[in-house]
Amino acid sequence: MKADRRSERLSADVLSVVRDSVRDGIFPGAVAAVISSTHEIYVPFGRETYDPIARPISEDSIFDVASLTKVLATATAVMQLVERRRLALDDRAFNFVPQLRQAPKDQITIFQLLAHTAGFPGGEPLPRYLKSRDEILESICSINLLYLPGTGRIYDDLGYILLGVIVESVTGLTLDKYCQNEIFEPLGMSETMFVPPKALLGRVVPTEIDSDRGGLLRGIVHDERAYLMGGVAGHAGIFTTARDLGKFSRSMIGHDNGALARTLSAASVKLMWSRQWQDSEGEYGLGWDRLRPSYMNGIDDSDAVGHTGFTGVSLVICPKRGLAMILLSNRVHPVRSSTSLIGHARRKFVEAVMRYC
Repeated sequence: MKADRRSERLSADVLSVVRDSVRDGIFPGAVAAVISSTHEIYVPFGRETYDPIARPISEDSIFDVASLTKVLATATAVMQLVERRRLALDDRAFNFVPQLRQAPKDQITIFQLLAHTAGFPGGEPLPRYLKSRDEILESICSINLLYLPGTGRIYDDLGYILLGVIVESVTGLTLDKYCQNEIFEPLGMSETMFVPPKALLGRVVPTEIDSDRGGLLRGIVHDERAYLMGGVAGHAGIFTTARDLGKFSRSMIGHDNGALARTLSAASVKLMWSRQWQDSEGEYGLGWDRLRPSYMNGIDDSDAVGHTGFTGVSLVICPKRGLAMILLSNRVHPVRSSTSLIGHARRKFVEAVMRYC
């Protein structure tokens, strides 16, 4: 099959997956993208909301990517600082966040925060009455750990909130400024940001209808803790496009070696993607999940890694294939719901791509 014909069939299959997901009410619209060494395919479909006159989704629609912030910004920033010898993976976190200077939190390392093995609880463990960044940090530092650092793993947001603060402590810059200067601009990700400016709000896809925050959230970060932190946090807050995620993916895979050299070394990327923890739930790197064949519908690709975001977004990278798969949606519109259906859509998308790549 000729490459152009293969691309046409791939685009048609991806469009079918997205169309079915819109029909089934999983999300009102999405952009799916496939990035390889030779091709970039972008497939937008649906509308920003379920209103039949809502604006159609386009290739340049801007999405709140929630926890993809962890790998796009925070983990990448931390690894840059490790390369530049301004941090070490075995540094104790209390050196940068003094409130952690109490047993057993004084044992927490940068590595453990990156790997989700510091002992913090997952889910939504912080009190709902918190109103500011300072109150959030104080609550994180006083919360009880569920296990001794390094002895277990629970996916959590709290450690990445702390990592964002640590990046700011080390660099003297706010997290958004650091990432803009050292990650987004070098990669040409001109439409990736925390807190979108008013000039871009017309392109931002809305998320949930939240009566506590004035109704429909458009350009306002969906995650409540990131919102209380001014929209800039280590665990959530980034808004971006499929094309910018394509640029990030190309640099991480190595398709754009010049961009990779300006952000992270290949050795650091390999470390982040290598198995650092394994249990009955899966295998994990630093920030990234190592994906089992079950995620990819039985297709064995042992080096596949990825991450998801609560708003309905995902990024899957298969380094050996030189392949990235991006799905951006606003599945939390009009209100958040079970993640089971978006998981089905993600797997169908990956399955469609893997038939051709």
